[in-house]
Amino acid sequence: MKMAKFSSTIISVALACCSMAWAEEECDKASSSNDYPTSARVDYVIGCMASNGQTHEMMLKCSCSIDLIAKAIPYEEYVHISTLLSLQQMAAAGRNAVYKSSTWSQKAVAKLRDVQADSTLRCF
Repeated sequence: MKMAKFSSTIISVALACCSMAWAEEECDKASSSNDYPTSARVDYVIGCMASNGQTHEMMLKCSCSIDLIAKAIPYEEYVHISTLLSLQQMAAAGRNAVYKSSTWSQKAVAKLRDVQADSTLRCF
């Protein structure tokens, strides 16, 4: 009786370890293809909901939107583009002109806006 109980306990522990290893592997796959930190995703969703409504349905749509953005734009590039957008909106007499008028900044912002437009069509 004790041996059977011990065997079933060992089997249960082995199955739990296998399940945890599988879940960790799946998380690693997801994070390698989609490496935005949770705080960045939450920040985007909160801003999106502030603009579009504070409902559960809108939270799902905004989450979908950032997921699609994360698939299309690497996180480091997203941070650079977000910084450009912030600098463009500053009220600094002429200091932010380079961020508004340069070709490289316009292309970067256009890329994010295109991906956002696509995510709007697909998620909203």
